Amino acid sequence: MGKGPTQEQAFEFILSKRGVSEKDIGWVLSKLDSQEYVLDDCHYMARILSKESETDAKENFINRYFTLNMKGVSSENKLNNLFQECIDKKKIWTLLEKNFGAICIKLPDASINGETYLFVCGPNKKCPEVTNTDSFGLFSQDEIKKPRKQNPLEMSSLRLAG
Repeated sequence: MGKGPTQEQAFEFILSKRGVSEKDIGWVLSKLDSQEYVLDDCHYMARILSKESETDAKENFINRYFTLNMKGVSSENKLNNLFQECIDKKKIWTLLEKNFGAICIKLPDASINGETYLFVCGPNKKCPEVTNTDSFGLFSQDEIKKPRKQNPLEMSSLRLAG
C-alpha cells in the first residue's frame, strides 16, 4: 500500500500552484533545507519582482502587507506618509525573521523586469517556534510586481493588511 502525500510534497504542491517552476521549487526547497526549516510547517507568503535588490524586495513586502492606522487620521493624510518614512523596515524584517521564521529567497533566473524573490515563513533553526501564525494572517495576494521606483508618498505601513 502506497504512502499518501507528505506535508513536504504539499508545500511543493503549493509552490507549484503559485506558478513557481519545478527548477525554482528545487532551489527553494534546497534553501529552506539548508536553513533547517520544518517543511511540514512552512507557508508561502508572496513572490515579489524587484529591479533593485533583496533589501528593496523586503521593503516592498513590508509596504504591501502592512499599513499604519492612526486614530482619527485618514489613510490619505500626508501625516501617515510622514510616519511611514520614519519606520525602520530593516528592524521589522528582523522581527519577522525572529518571530515568524520569515525568509526571502532570490530565485535563480532573472528576467528583464528584475529579480524575483519568494517569501516563506515557518519554524527553522533560528526560529524554532513561530509566534501565533493565525494573527500573522498568511497572505492572500500571490505576487507583487514593482516595475518602477515607488514614490515614498504612496507607501503603506504597519498594520497587517488582509
